[in-house]
Amino acid sequence: MRRRTTVLVTCMMAVSAVLGIGGYHFSEDPERAVDTIRLDGFTGSSSLPEPSGEGDSIPVDGLEQLAGELRSGDDLDDWYGAGVEVDFGPRAWLLTDPVLEDFDGDGTADPVLDELHALNGSDVTLGVRHGSDEDGERDEFGVFTINGLPFRDADGGPAPWEDPGARSEAGREEVGAAAEEAVGESSRATSIEWTDEDGWEVGVRSPDGRFYDVLLDFSGEVVDIRSGD
Repeated sequence: MRRRTTVLVTCMMAVSAVLGIGGYHFSEDPERAVDTIRLDGFTGSSSLPEPSGEGDSIPVDGLEQLAGELRSGDDLDDWYGAGVEVDFGPRAWLLTDPVLEDFDGDGTADPVLDELHALNGSDVTLGVRHGSDEDGERDEFGVFTINGLPFRDADGGPAPWEDPGARSEAGREEVGAAAEEAVGESSRATSIEWTDEDGWEVGVRSPDGRFYDVLLDFSGEVVDIRSGD
């Protein structure tokens, strides 16, 4: 009876040793192929999740997608999507009333600012990428799509405000003369500056001693005149 018990114990120890060795090799072998297990009842979804909270950020087709409320800021080029600052282009370009798409879905493609104000306060989906400032630091999100419609080329093409089309870029003298004419006869340009954000910005002094900031686009067309006092 004692001999039979000894044989059984010996067999059990041998089996345990084999299992232990097998388990060790399995856990130490990350390259070991494992057959795919099919789970029924699960389906893929081509739609994006519904926005939750203040907004969701989801990577889609090389763009980061912001879903949430669109809100305007203090200035006409200040906008926020899903709680973060977004960039729809330079102020000088927006003031030219460019027309791109029917972003608000009312059946008519209106100037970009009109489309944005129609969407102000409503939930939108924006395809965006982080821009960079002059120092190479991450800037606000640049917008490439609005509710699935193209706003600017996501494949590296020029932005709408970078495509001059048939118009030529104006020189400093032409820009200064246009700004002086816009303010009035005998006005004088005191400063002329080009900025990527605003286009041409010209300081002009009128004959009565008042100062004005005149904004012009790249072609020298006046888009806004503001009192500099």
